[in-house]
Amino acid sequence: MKKVSIIVPVYNVEQYLEQCLESALNQTMQEIEIICINDGSTDGSLQILETMAQKDRRIRVVDKPNSGYGNTMNIGIDLAVGKYLIFLESDDFILPQLCDTLYELCERYHLEIIKTDYYEFKTLGDQICARYMKASGSDTYHHVIDCQENRVLFRSAMYTWSCMYNREFIIKNGIRHQETPGASYQDNGFWFQTLMYCRRMYLLDQAFYMYRQDNPNSSIHSKGKVHAFSEEYAFIRKKIEEYPGDQKTLFQICAFFNINHNLNSLARVDKAYTDELIELILQDFLLYRDIGAWNPKELGLDFIKKMTLFLYSPQELKTRLWSYMDQNSVRNDVLERYDTYILYGAGVYAQELLAELEERKFWNKNILCGVTSPQRSGEKICGVEIQPIQDLLQYKDSALVIVCARKESENYTQMCANLDEWGVRHRIHSKELIVKDFWPV
Repeated sequence: MKKVSIIVPVYNVEQYLEQCLESALNQTMQEIEIICINDGSTDGSLQILETMAQKDRRIRVVDKPNSGYGNTMNIGIDLAVGKYLIFLESDDFILPQLCDTLYELCERYHLEIIKTDYYEFKTLGDQICARYMKASGSDTYHHVIDCQENRVLFRSAMYTWSCMYNREFIIKNGIRHQETPGASYQDNGFWFQTLMYCRRMYLLDQAFYMYRQDNPNSSIHSKGKVHAFSEEYAFIRKKIEEYPGDQKTLFQICAFFNINHNLNSLARVDKAYTDELIELILQDFLLYRDIGAWNPKELGLDFIKKMTLFLYSPQELKTRLWSYMDQNSVRNDVLERYDTYILYGAGVYAQELLAELEERKFWNKNILCGVTSPQRSGEKICGVEIQPIQDLLQYKDSALVIVCARKESENYTQMCANLDEWGVRHRIHSKELIVKDFWPV
């Protein structure tokens, strides 16, 4: 009997697919099956699958016409024979101990779901740059939680990968992905259903899953994506209506995630569709208001501030939003041109910039920090070692030098004079790379 079924949905990922499948084959657990469902790929993905399946019988390939993520995942669930299920996105990869570690805990505690921390990663040449991400707050780890009695895990990170599911639990509760062709976010409905029904869930503060951040096909680009999240939450509302327990609480949770995600999506959608998305958010808000799904105590101050601006000053919101988009585009264009940044200065301006680069996921870049005075050499600022600026001039022709000092200060004037003397051409002030959020503080 197979202990674990690893389900891999595949669509046009030839660049990443071999790394993904090798990570599954390299699991320390041998009693696994790897079910790869090719969803009508038009690149070389199917050929890679077939070649690797010939080398290892644990890989099973299913080839079908394109029908979307939800249908692909459901086919994988239907074909699985393992006691437990893992979902592995085909542009990601997993570390060798994932199956063994999670299986042992599932068996020990008779779990329906176990969820772990994970790594976000990007690549810089041949180097993998990763950062550790927590799944939840520290008080939710290392004990079994009944999600029907305690809905706290709805506040954990929203993902279906980096989890192991008892297959019988999934089948018994009829948990499925929505199968609307061409839709997006179809993992959200599956995630919501698992937390609706789970009685024995466990969070582990270890990470085995590598979640890719530099696949260009993952972004919101088209008009159809404007409605995608609301459509997925319409599916979730139907599932809540079928739920035999506390529907009121679930509708409140659904309302928060539905509206909050669309509010955050405003900054990512194309300008041409901002009016359409704003109107959609208003429609969703009125829908949840009419069914009594708002609970101000559960929303949090940040969410309430966003909704206040949205409802009472929509034109101000749009003005702020478009200004943010323009500034953000310029900033990203500048930063993407360089693989190496040299921060000239190590004070509060440098700390502020490093926090911004971390938040905006530019952490895969080679970040150096130089100062004029040698006394701080060897110290670290936000994990970056401080070096004499003269030692970093070897990179001056290929790196972006970021001056981190107050513009009106004598220090700034002297730093600029130094850069002129050294012939540094690619430079910018740190404040030009920090884009103020369009939401109220």
